[in-house]
Amino acid sequence: DASSGIKNVGKYLGVIETGTVNSEGKPTGLDYIVDLGVTHVHLLPVYDYGSVDESKLNEKEQFNWGYDPVNYNTPEGSYSSDPYNGEVRVTEFKQMVKGMHDSGLSVIMDVVYNHVYQTNQYCFNLIVPGYFTRPGANGSGCGNDTASERTMVKKFIVDSVNYWADEYHIDGFRFDLVGLIDTDTINQIIEEVHKTHPNVKFYGEGWNMGTNLTKPATLTNQSNSSKTPE
Repeated sequence: DASSGIKNVGKYLGVIETGTVNSEGKPTGLDYIVDLGVTHVHLLPVYDYGSVDESKLNEKEQFNWGYDPVNYNTPEGSYSSDPYNGEVRVTEFKQMVKGMHDSGLSVIMDVVYNHVYQTNQYCFNLIVPGYFTRPGANGSGCGNDTASERTMVKKFIVDSVNYWADEYHIDGFRFDLVGLIDTDTINQIIEEVHKTHPNVKFYGEGWNMGTNLTKPATLTNQSNSSKTPE
């Protein structure tokens, strides 16, 4: 808001500015969140997504919730102070997480492994056409459901989540449309992450959605909640 007193508006560093007040002298931003007594902050997708052009950051009308993944293991550049320098987005993202931790807040990251932004241009499908996605599946509503039941797709998702927990010290993960991801993948994620980060939390949208599996698998929907006890 214009009266927030925050300088780095819409940026990673803006999240952790302290001492900011509005026109009435009331705390804003991080101080306001802490004042509420909140313990965990859930960030909408902050990996690199496709609907915002990082080279046109002065165009204020640019905005998207971020549910269109391009590079899962890279922070989104439009939230950094310099999207042209890869080191900046990494450093500022880490500063943001540390700033919230220093304020007693845990950081939850919203992750979208159930589909990608553009199927035919996604890096995995450029290497092995069609491997990352389920042919003709549209449970996500995006026409390109992720084939998590395939061995190397599963491995990538497990490695990716573990990477964010290990490298960026993320405290929890909320899975968008987790009902489209198989239970073996989810259980492997939890097992792997908890080896070194036992307190990381996991939750997701367990809707029962139709999809076309490439081989038999049990999906992580509400009906199968007993299959993912953690």
